[in-house]
Amino acid sequence: MYKLLSRRPFSGKVKKMSSKLSNTQRPPKDPPDEGYEPTCIDHDGIQVPDYVRPAAFRQFSGPEEKLGPGAGKGLEYKNAQYFAYHRFSFVELQNQALELRDERRLSGGIQDAIEADEEEECNEGSVKAMKELESECEKIIAVQAKQLEEAKKQKELCEAQEKKQQEVEEWCKKKAEETKTVKVNALLEMTDEQLKEWCEKSIKAQLVEKKKSWEEDKCAAENIKKCEEEDKKEAEKCKEESKKKEAELQIKCKAEQKKKEEELKLQLKCEAEQKKNEAKCGLGDTKKNEDKKPNTGADGTNNNKK
Repeated sequence: MYKLLSRRPFSGKVKKMSSKLSNTQRPPKDPPDEGYEPTCIDHDGIQVPDYVRPAAFRQFSGPEEKLGPGAGKGLEYKNAQYFAYHRFSFVELQNQALELRDERRLSGGIQDAIEADEEEECNEGSVKAMKELESECEKIIAVQAKQLEEAKKQKELCEAQEKKQQEVEEWCKKKAEETKTVKVNALLEMTDEQLKEWCEKSIKAQLVEKKKSWEEDKCAAENIKKCEEEDKKEAEKCKEESKKKEAELQIKCKAEQKKKEEELKLQLKCEAEQKKNEAKCGLGDTKKNEDKKPNTGADGTNNNKK
């Protein structure tokens, strides 16, 4: 039933491991030998959870360093962390996982909450305020519901009115078509004499309408002429009145100018008379002064030489 598996005999010889290192030269992106404890990961294309320490990733030349072909958050290769590891990343991540496992076991298999939920104590005042807010919200909702119902009713009324108007228009069109068909049929059924009478009546009616329109046009033209004549008469009257007023103003201005000229002449006459009187008064005074002077000569005698 069962086949026996053939085993090779143990020779007792064991191969020895070589003492040479597999990587003789350390890659340039590996971390330093001692003191590598970074506080953050300075790169835009990598998202790392909070429970993973930054020491599991290598140093970057800058936040925009190219990690690999098409590697990044919004690029084709989403696992950009693959190009951010160093030689000891596996050990770091394994140690971190073991620490998390031990912490979880100590806490009874339940993961500790990062942030404790703080329950706020509800006071009586806050409860009352909440109730008031609820009542106000209910009132607002009721008002909005009423407004919506009124708007719906108005829409329904408008639609009903539009339908009625459409029905009336359609009825009018049908009636007009029916009357046309009736008239045409009546004309076709008429005899020659009846057609002549109908034509004469229609012609007479058209003539009467034309006469009425012509008379109305005449009346309108006559009224326009009368209005124009009245406007002309009023304009002429205004011109005559303005001319009369101008003539009266000119007469008044001339009379005032004459009065002013006469007043000026009187002033000039008065000034001339005043000057004559002043001249006369000045001559009399000089004569009196000459009579009062002593008749003494250069020698001291009273004989004046003329």
